Amino acid sequence: MVPNTLRDAIYAVRKARLGLERRRLDYGEETRERAERLAAVLPASAAELREYEREYEDLEWFHDTYADRVAEIHEAGVATDTTHWRDGVTLYVVCRALEVETVVETGVLFGSFDAHILAAMCENGGGTLHAVDLPGGPPGPFEYGHLIPDRCRDRWELHRGDAREVLPGLLERVGPLDLFLHDSDHRLPHMRFEYEAALGHLDPGGVLASHDVRLSRLFDRFTEENGLQSCVVCDTGLGRQSR
Repeated sequence: MVPNTLRDAIYAVRKARLGLERRRLDYGEETRERAERLAAVLPASAAELREYEREYEDLEWFHDTYADRVAEIHEAGVATDTTHWRDGVTLYVVCRALEVETVVETGVLFGSFDAHILAAMCENGGGTLHAVDLPGGPPGPFEYGHLIPDRCRDRWELHRGDAREVLPGLLERVGPLDLFLHDSDHRLPHMRFEYEAALGHLDPGGVLASHDVRLSRLFDRFTEENGLQSCVVCDTGLGRQSR
């Protein structure tokens, strides 16, 4: 068993490495290639996926509320990196292409990814997002999921607790998943736990997604070990089961 102090030190090094990696990479190019990268994994053409990107850009009801709530968080001085907009668009496009009905996500905080997934569900006309995070909430005078527009909030169910305790029972209850998104504790044992727990509950053709995958090679190794078609767009990895 690795001591907590050593694990925390290793994790800190990985986070620093991720910061360097982000500065090195041309995320503008990756964003422009999003549709082509996703088309290699999803049951949709690059042209269809670009249509969903354009749809997102024109989603005024979403952007007006989202921008206002991002500003509230920044003005409170409790966070400066809350939007994850590049990866949010990716998740929106994935959820539209898959017409997701059941999604489970770990790691909520202000709810950037939740908001994007729920916006896609609204446009799809159905679906429920089950979100898992620890008791408590984000810093400042905010609740979990602050960025979620009221228009989508009735599709969102928050489950408070440690994912190791909450996730197994939740996955059993909600049935086959169209999408599982890991964005909680990025230390390797926890990531592998979540990946393995979710994999057996994915619907045929469902997607295992993970944020900050450049922290380590675990996502690449896991998708290869389990025969998932995979791609990475900016900081989000996606692996899809064959039907």
